[in-house]
Amino acid sequence: MASAASEALAVLEANGIGCIFGNPGTTEVPFLDASVSSGIDFHLCLHEGVAVAMADGYGRATRSTGVVMVHTSVGTANTLANLINLRSDRSPLLVIAGDKDDRLSARGCFCEVPDLPGLVRQVTKEAWRVTLPEKLPELVLRGLKVAAAPAPGPVFLAVPENYMAAELDAGFVGRDRRRADRVTLRAHPEELARIVEALGSAERPLIIAGNGVGAGSALPLLVDLVERLCIPVVGEEVFTTNALNFPTDHPCYHGNFSAQSAVVADADVVVALGARLFMEYAWPEQAALHPGIRLLQIGADADELGKIYPAELAVLADVDDAICGLHRIAVDSAGPTAAKLAQRRTRTFVPRGAPLSSGAGAVLSGAGMALETVGAVAQHAGFAGSADTAVADTSLSAALAGIDTAATGTIAAMMNSPMQRMQPVRLLQRMDEILPEDIVIVDESVLSKSMMQSHFRLSGRRTYFGTSGGGLGWGIPAAVGVQLGMPGRRVVAFVGDGGALFNIHALWTAAHLGAPVVAVIINNDGYMAVRRGLGQFDRAAQQANCFPGSSFSMPTIDIPMIARGFGVRAFTVRSEEELVDALRIALDSGQPSVIDAHVVSSHYY
Repeated sequence: MASAASEALAVLEANGIGCIFGNPGTTEVPFLDASVSSGIDFHLCLHEGVAVAMADGYGRATRSTGVVMVHTSVGTANTLANLINLRSDRSPLLVIAGDKDDRLSARGCFCEVPDLPGLVRQVTKEAWRVTLPEKLPELVLRGLKVAAAPAPGPVFLAVPENYMAAELDAGFVGRDRRRADRVTLRAHPEELARIVEALGSAERPLIIAGNGVGAGSALPLLVDLVERLCIPVVGEEVFTTNALNFPTDHPCYHGNFSAQSAVVADADVVVALGARLFMEYAWPEQAALHPGIRLLQIGADADELGKIYPAELAVLADVDDAICGLHRIAVDSAGPTAAKLAQRRTRTFVPRGAPLSSGAGAVLSGAGMALETVGAVAQHAGFAGSADTAVADTSLSAALAGIDTAATGTIAAMMNSPMQRMQPVRLLQRMDEILPEDIVIVDESVLSKSMMQSHFRLSGRRTYFGTSGGGLGWGIPAAVGVQLGMPGRRVVAFVGDGGALFNIHALWTAAHLGAPVVAVIINNDGYMAVRRGLGQFDRAAQQANCFPGSSFSMPTIDIPMIARGFGVRAFTVRSEEELVDALRIALDSGQPSVIDAHVVSSHYY
């Protein structure tokens, strides 16, 4: 005999799922108890929004479906913001919510709502309620299939507690312990041949590489295809980019999609591969694609094909499979003439400015060697040492203690100066120089995201994860999940101070599990999107130089102190040299760390 809860866990195990993230209550006790004797770990999170983002990060890192457990209506409500993110990002997730005993229904019981799945139905692919004990393992299996099927997304399952604990009849034990069916989409070879012909014959072709490319494994073939046909590439729009869709340092790459980009404005044929066209933030004053352009789309999300702009050819297909087919056809075909390739090179290989490692920005001259000494002292002082020093004061200023003040007084004053701040572009350029070539970036930097895309090399062995839903609080917990899913890689969360404060308690789970994620928080003292919006609105707020709802000043938020309260080492940095030292110490420590990087706020407005 087996309980419905233990059988549901066996279904998860059969699908290679080794952990559940959640914030439970007493309603979920049958699941928690069954997990003790299963092969599945339960990772406690201090908020349901944290659990959703952490499971999402883990799922993305392992190319699987994340699983979350939450408590009744109140826990379900707390998942909504990040479920909106996952729905936008087309990211698979299974949410299992405990519900009160079915016999208490309609009696006004604890945490009761009339329709628990209805709370999330607008932001999930499916939302079901278990009506019999034997339905629980069946719906877990179906939920895994639906979540991962094109287009992926979250699935919700409400489970009354009396059904979790119920013993199943022998005929239902083991019935659903199997891999969920995998749904595949294949493009017809004739459709792919039409696309290759269009790219070959066009005067000014363009490829838009979208998240469907980055989510797969065919990027090297796309790079070779682009080089063979000499075609410029743009990525999805900055805001919707959530994967590494094309190497950002490749000579054919022209940045993220913009209607003002020269290669977009003059294109006669556009092929969009797994790209969203488009997520509009405001009513567009001009069309993103000019009239008369030939648009051909390939993607696994039917809703995105011909959504706003008419497509000459809309192919519903797995993007990886389609890229393989396009590449195979291009290799076997004659391709563009030598004259046409020569003509295309002028357009395709346009220089795009200075190398990533260079650029304007104030460097604190004369202090570099001394600050490197400070970094070395910090390491020898135990800041990269054992767990019992993890909550110590690890600001770089503290590392000056015991050093000859005559040699370091000027630097100490500079470090402690509240006016000292970095330019955000220089912050990213220094990160690019210091971080390893196989770094994993988890990005929730909002207004800094475009700088991440243009001033930090996303290529080679580097990996990138982002979000597009607009709900703050995804970045740090997602990075913890990614770190757990990629234990052999170093993971850096790149998040704004506003987003960090939504779910900063994810740091406790990182410390508890020993996940050595590094969170670089771009501290610009507030919600700069609101500040910029008020300035652009150009009415009373701009005239009065008063911008309500945008500033974190009075009092200033001490992010490092908060981080230390969760058991995580933390640094405050205000200069490029301090940033470099803090990154090196954090990476060497093998422990979760926060770097509170103060940047010039006015850059954003």
